[in-house]
Amino acid sequence: MNERSRVPLLLALCSAFVQAHGAITTGHLMWLAAVPWGAALVLACRDSSPARAARTAFGLGAWIGAVSSAHLWGIAYYHPAVYVLTIAYHALVWGTFSAFAGVALVRSGGTWALRSGAAWALIEGARSIGGWSFPFYFGGTLARETVVVQLASVIGTSGLSGLLFWVGFGASGYLAAAWGERRWARPGLLLPPLAFVALSTGWGALRLHNAPRARTSERVAALQGSIPPWFYTLAAGTGPYRRVVEEHYGFLYRKALASSPPPDFVLFPETTFDWPTLPNTAAIRRLATLSATRIPPRTQIVFGVAFTESYEGGSVNGVGIASADAAGLPRLDSVITKHQLVPLIEMRDRPSDIWQVADAGGKRLGVMICYESMYTEPALFASRRGASLLTVLSDDGGMRHAPIAWTHAEQDRMRAIEAGIPLVRAGQAGVSYGVDAYGRLLGRLDSWKVGALTVDVPMNRLETVYTAVGRYWLVIWAAIAFTGLRLRRFREILPREEARGG
Repeated sequence: MNERSRVPLLLALCSAFVQAHGAITTGHLMWLAAVPWGAALVLACRDSSPARAARTAFGLGAWIGAVSSAHLWGIAYYHPAVYVLTIAYHALVWGTFSAFAGVALVRSGGTWALRSGAAWALIEGARSIGGWSFPFYFGGTLARETVVVQLASVIGTSGLSGLLFWVGFGASGYLAAAWGERRWARPGLLLPPLAFVALSTGWGALRLHNAPRARTSERVAALQGSIPPWFYTLAAGTGPYRRVVEEHYGFLYRKALASSPPPDFVLFPETTFDWPTLPNTAAIRRLATLSATRIPPRTQIVFGVAFTESYEGGSVNGVGIASADAAGLPRLDSVITKHQLVPLIEMRDRPSDIWQVADAGGKRLGVMICYESMYTEPALFASRRGASLLTVLSDDGGMRHAPIAWTHAEQDRMRAIEAGIPLVRAGQAGVSYGVDAYGRLLGRLDSWKVGALTVDVPMNRLETVYTAVGRYWLVIWAAIAFTGLRLRRFREILPREEARGG
């Protein structure tokens, strides 16, 4: 392999590491990931036929998907076979996307960056329907750049990802020019996406500047115990270790209730409590964590529950809602059975089991357990059913220090922007935070910190375009991605047919 042919492979490797590291840095480097990716495609597919471009680009994309996926999921708790499946799956997804981008590069010329961005928005939007698989939105890792990500309220996180690819692939020609491909370093390729970014950023700034004050607020406490995974393994079931975990959270619970005024909602993260079967009021009153301190009249307890009752060969997750009776003791009002959602591991779930809302203290809550928050659907479902607050109860401790834990945590706040509803996240090992309906941070506990985060959440409820349109954006992404290619192909075929007829 000569030096020139080695360059695309090195650029693809660079893109894979930037993309994977961007998960840790919460997106500040993610903007750059598409630039070397696009340059690799330009250099590898130059002067190629569409078929050859597709084959070459598929290999580069599969390489990017395999390396970045292996890095993202490293040192997590799943069985090695799951890692192999996950890596192979993402190699296939990113390889297929790259094959399309290679063909678009050859056939569409200057519009290939726009078409590739639309194709990525289409892929990630489709992968978020019904919990088929994890979508890894590039744009979703830009959650902290609140001005930029306001556009997600219109086109969703998948559309924001497509915009990122449009910008990155538009800039890639200038990088490819360093290796002689100067025809791709044209302002016409880069200026349209940059102009769109400038306009959307300006619109986002105006949206935040003109944000109305909320008339009411809710005080929400999120508990974060940061118990190591190995100790949770010891604490499974009954026994002294289990009591240590409960008392650890009991200390945080009492701290949250001691705030003035007391919180309206206290969120326990996923797997704090384990029951052999569905919990009831008598069962929760046996827990010193919940019964040692009287619950204020207006306070609602929202806790992620895990019960080992068999369900088609697996355990069951859920969300419990408890309030105070006349004596201030916990009374279980409802349990929402949500089962589990980890694609490629628990494949039996149905959307009807997953996207649900809870009634608590006269408020409707959108409740998400762990990886459900990676998808746009539960937040949109909650918004359309009148929810005024989104809650995420998670336990990323089992992911240890794998970058996917950071990716997952930062993605959650995008659900608030898409649906126009404030969100509070309680993570066992973090990150725990609260954001308003615009995604602006109200308070935060970083990973592996221990504490009770209490935030006053302004109860703005916004009517967003994305809530109304939702998945129908996929039609527009498909039109942008494919229509031009088909018309060009038709124009290529028609003259040949006319010549034959003549």
